[in-house]
Amino acid sequence: MRIQIKDGDQVREVPLMRPQSDQKAWIDGRTDDETVVQIADAMGWDAEALSSVSRDTDRAQLQNLGKILYISVFVPDADTLRKINIILARGVLVTLHNEPVEMLNEVGVELAQKPELLESAHYLLYEILERSADRFLEAMDRYDEAFDAMEEDVLNGQDRTHAIFSLRHELHRQRGVLADMRRIAARLSRRQFASASTGAPDANIFVDVYDGFYHVMDNLDSLRDNLTGLVDLQLNQRSTRLNEIMKFLTIFSTIFLPLSFITGFLGMNLRSMPELYVPYGQEVVVFLMLLLVATMLYVFKRRKWMS
Repeated sequence: MRIQIKDGDQVREVPLMRPQSDQKAWIDGRTDDETVVQIADAMGWDAEALSSVSRDTDRAQLQNLGKILYISVFVPDADTLRKINIILARGVLVTLHNEPVEMLNEVGVELAQKPELLESAHYLLYEILERSADRFLEAMDRYDEAFDAMEEDVLNGQDRTHAIFSLRHELHRQRGVLADMRRIAARLSRRQFASASTGAPDANIFVDVYDGFYHVMDNLDSLRDNLTGLVDLQLNQRSTRLNEIMKFLTIFSTIFLPLSFITGFLGMNLRSMPELYVPYGQEVVVFLMLLLVATMLYVFKRRKWMS
């Protein structure tokens, strides 16, 4: 049996097998209502039960629909997360997505070198989930590099607050997705869905997937803690710079306070002031003022108020 599936502006025919067939198939196409209905009718599945496939959600999920399992996962692709809807049945794995996913293209290319992936739909599902965990781990490496760059900028006195909070927001969003995907891997690893319709793998292979997502989440949590510390460092540097400015202004004001008193006192221009008739009075006052400034600077330096 063959079915026509729309892929962008093109229409291509894809072979489909009934669940009771011994043949294996991997169907990859775009997510839309028409495609889901066509696949469901051709495979004998409940199209109404699969109505959530084309629904745009931001959470990974797993649903047991009797004859089939419906799984939605997210994969880092470039600078965004691509959603993949997966339908698992005996001998058949269907992947639907709105945008091209590089990871799925790589799996398709490697099928020629790894024919064992099509021995069971579970093995192909394992390969997709395992590669998803690897992609998240690669994304964590890029985030670590971005963190190192931001840390260096902060230490050099640059303000990177906006970039730090943007990265924290992105990590918070991805942590929610990873938590859902780790729960999916945990449920699969416990073999909760080994039925006559979907079949069961020969080994508990999804434990490795769970460990992969657990490792990614551990790295993500560590990076979030480091970002919190970087925010504190940024705030401390701001406080330090503010203290330096206040210290300079305080010293400046303290030096000019006695000078202002002297000039104000001697500037009253009263005829009875004896200082008006002192020879070289102006030169003496200027010398005393300079001596006072030098003495105050010396005292500040000795007390390490200017360090």
